[in-house]
Amino acid sequence: EGRAEGRAEGRAEGRAEGFKEGVEQGIEQGIEQGIEQGIEQGIEQGERKANESMARKLKSMGILSAEQISETTGLSVEAIVRL
Repeated sequence: EGRAEGRAEGRAEGRAEGFKEGVEQGIEQGIEQGIEQGIEQGIEQGERKANESMARKLKSMGILSAEQISETTGLSVEAIVRL
């Protein structure tokens, strides 16, 4: 009877501890993934803004066509026309 109670208590404590560790690991992984995604999005936005800025400058010079600017910046011709 004493052993059965001890085992039951041990299992309950083990489950509680395992659950707590699982939650902590899940939160930690979620934070890491969120940071990584935020950094990636920030880099993509920065690159897009830099390309748009370059396209505006090239367009204002009037030397290159929208197609040439598109090839240079990677932006679509439609996006360049809208600038």
